[in-house]
Amino acid sequence: MANFKLSSRSKKNLKGIDKRLIKLVNRVLKKSEIDFGIPQYGGFRTAQEQNNLFHKRPKVTQLDGFKRISYHQSGNAFDIFVYDEHGACWDCLDKYIELSKMFKAEFQEMKDEGIFKEETFTWGGDWTRFKDYPHYQINL
Repeated sequence: MANFKLSSRSKKNLKGIDKRLIKLVNRVLKKSEIDFGIPQYGGFRTAQEQNNLFHKRPKVTQLDGFKRISYHQSGNAFDIFVYDEHGACWDCLDKYIELSKMFKAEFQEMKDEGIFKEETFTWGGDWTRFKDYPHYQINL
């Protein structure tokens, strides 16, 4: 087992996120054979930060942060990026899929432990209209 840990930058990028989600990220990373981190704006976002991402090209979000609010703005979502031998890899779909299975299983384990209660867990790769493979959120 690789036993990866979050860098200080990734930890900083998770500031403002639900502490249970931070625990989930750390538990998955510790068990994973795939290294990943948290990108800038991969954690909590203000409405303006969300809006800036909405206007970015290529499009990275469907939510403008004002009329359509992101789960990032409530601290209930995070994004990851996978590392490969060349650095951050946004196109490593097989690795994002493998990690999604780990995140879902670990979320269920934490739910069984009582850490999560009524919340459900969503991976952006399961969405039908807009696939967001790096995205995870809890729905309250």
